Amino acid sequence: MNIMNAKDKTLKMVIGKLRIKQLQLLIALSEQKSLHKAAGTMFLTQSAASKALQEIEGMLEVTLFERTKLGLVPNAMGHCAIRYAKLITTELGILCREV
Repeated sequence: MNIMNAKDKTLKMVIGKLRIKQLQLLIALSEQKSLHKAAGTMFLTQSAASKALQEIEGMLEVTLFERTKLGLVPNAMGHCAIRYAKLITTELGILCREV
């Protein structure tokens, strides 16, 4: 499989499986630095939040956060994913207001 086909496959999988709640979780994790706290702000159990994060990382085939003494810290790919999560959720909010 060439690189373009692999990218197309990943894009199709992300479009087909990604949920807005997962994007919101990325944003909450960036703000809270804790899976437990982020789950609480989203009214999820910690195990549900952990599963959602694993699903995102599985779709993207990358690790997004490093576990440190300071909590969950986004790595370079995590910062990228968080940036786009914020853009997408902001744009969806604008769409809802306009409609």
